[in-house]
Amino acid sequence: MNPGDLDRRITVQTLTESVDDYGQLVQSFSTLASLWAKVEEKSGNEGDHEDQIKAVKNVAFTVRHRNDINERMRVVYNSNTYLIQSVIYSDQRNRFVTLSTKVFD
Repeated sequence: MNPGDLDRRITVQTLTESVDDYGQLVQSFSTLASLWAKVEEKSGNEGDHEDQIKAVKNVAFTVRHRNDINERMRVVYNSNTYLIQSVIYSDQRNRFVTLSTKVFD
């Protein structure tokens, strides 16, 4: 892949869990990194999410190689939040990693 294809700015957010004053688990997201990425829309359809039928879009984000991204994180791009479904290390030289994501409209 040509590094010049990484022409979109994304934010990878990591899940943080803490316990509040009442003993309840509180989940929040914080920014792990702001990265340059190649964005490829793969497919779209309808699916069940939170007991509602919603439009689902599958999008792949390819970024420079990182070891600290996993499936419990999410990607923010163009004011949309994408749930990471899988992290694919497809390049033999470990130069790039692809984040397969899903967004619900």
